[in-house]
Amino acid sequence: MGTKVVVVNDCAHVFEDLIPLLTDKFDIQFVQRTRGLWSKTLGILWKILVAEGELFHVNYALQDAFFADRLRHHLDILHVHGSDVRSTIHSKAYGWIVKSNLLHAKKVLYSTPDLQDSVKSIREDAIYLPNPVRIDKFPLKTKYNEVPRALYFRLNYEELPVDLRNWLQTKGIHLTVMQKNIPYNKMAEVLENFDIYIDRFSIPSFSKTCLEAMSCGLATIDYRHIGNLEERVSFLANSSNVRTEGLENRKYIIEIHDANKVADLLSKIWEEFR
Repeated sequence: MGTKVVVVNDCAHVFEDLIPLLTDKFDIQFVQRTRGLWSKTLGILWKILVAEGELFHVNYALQDAFFADRLRHHLDILHVHGSDVRSTIHSKAYGWIVKSNLLHAKKVLYSTPDLQDSVKSIREDAIYLPNPVRIDKFPLKTKYNEVPRALYFRLNYEELPVDLRNWLQTKGIHLTVMQKNIPYNKMAEVLENFDIYIDRFSIPSFSKTCLEAMSCGLATIDYRHIGNLEERVSFLANSSNVRTEGLENRKYIIEIHDANKVADLLSKIWEEFR
């Protein structure tokens, strides 16, 4: 069996997707927690304390990484995923923890391109590891609706633009707004019913769910279109345009975000610690 790796925490099911692709080379212990007070404090502290591994890969730059660094002297890889760098790093209460973890980690990975400048201002050697998509679990849809159907999941940090809702209605595109409480293993079934995925606008990168929608062949309305939403909706009102773009999106995911390729990249990073 290969190197014993302890993976601490997860974000957006990244390691739920990656670990099955790495177990042939590495002996992986997956230490998970919830957002409950006990689980994310004393619970995760204890799990880290008793974990057995030669390499610690910690996701998110807060208490999990701090405990691994201070208790085990093993903050080998710190993997940042979003709000830890976008917002918490600027917090008077917790920003010092994020900065300390970034400085102490032997290697730093970041999951979306928009994090690059912030992370590299502290760690110039930080490495971009694209968010993985299991293209087998999120296959290309086989049928598009004659009248495009759009899906939007409610977010706790931004609202769907009112103008966008109105333009969708004007162009006859049916909009479904849902809470994102769908089990991960059911997400592909939900996405298959739609042709357009409406992603976030305030963060200049694709969410992982958006990447999964692109893998299924959906067109998107996202941060790139915030200045021309009316034009974007008019373009996607044509089902032929939706289908063509959906196929291009699938190709993009296979090229950049295929979980097998991301696992190969991560495997090379882990092997450097042998």
